[in-house]
Amino acid sequence: MIRKLIPFLLVASLTACANTGAPRSSSSPAASSSSSSSSSADAGTSYGGSSYSGSSMSGGKTCDAAALQSQIGQKATASVMEDLRTRSGSATARMLRPGQLVTMEYNATRLNLIVDDKDVMTAIRCG
Repeated sequence: MIRKLIPFLLVASLTACANTGAPRSSSSPAASSSSSSSSSADAGTSYGGSSYSGSSMSGGKTCDAAALQSQIGQKATASVMEDLRTRSGSATARMLRPGQLVTMEYNATRLNLIVDDKDVMTAIRCG
């Protein structure tokens, strides 16, 4: 009896997986513009940590952390993070604490402030 149900359950579960999620969209320009507008709205969001998104989110901005390396060893605060974000030319910034779960996708317009348990910056990177 179980052997007869396995193929049925397998097909039913695969069908359920294929039917979940957002409807498939074509590769038309309207579909890509709607997805880019939703991603830019969430660009400053960080789950589980501090994040700041500046008011100007230009797609042409890139991050340059080379000039900020002298700030390593300083305490990271919201005003310091905003100042470093502005000086680096990045669109967003986030503070990464030890043991914090973070997304690993590369974002050329994001500044990452890596801090220790006392919020002292140990590294400043883009991405």
